[in-house]
Amino acid sequence: MFQHAYSDSFRGSDIECLEPSLTQQSFKDDADINVLLERFKVTGQMPQNIVLPTYGDFHGISDYRSAVDAIHKASTSFMDLPAHVRSRFQNDPQLFLEFVSDSSNLPEMEKLGLLIAKPAVGGMGGVAPHAEQKQDASPGSTS
Repeated sequence: MFQHAYSDSFRGSDIECLEPSLTQQSFKDDADINVLLERFKVTGQMPQNIVLPTYGDFHGISDYRSAVDAIHKASTSFMDLPAHVRSRFQNDPQLFLEFVSDSSNLPEMEKLGLLIAKPAVGGMGGVAPHAEQKQDASPGSTS
């Protein structure tokens, strides 16, 4: 039978909650918008325990699809690492990103094969070619 304006009152709900409620009623005023607005009218201050959203630099991520693609690419790249490296980070890409973001971990990254040491400029301890040119060029000299 359908409920309509002239029906007998609704019979209620079939849900029975027999366990005691975990809701703490002492916080009900902190969640009631009417109480919050009344407090604002009196004090002129917003509640102090509000957590505002945080923002970050998400350059290149302009929509949901590009965000999902970036996450997928990062996860795939992490899974392409050797198994011993992934196990070092408990197979968690977030732990890996936190590790490689800290410059104090450079020696361990090199041991894990994640970082390749750059050779000295100019090969075997020599001087960079552009440094020699700067030394030769002096004011008033002609070539």
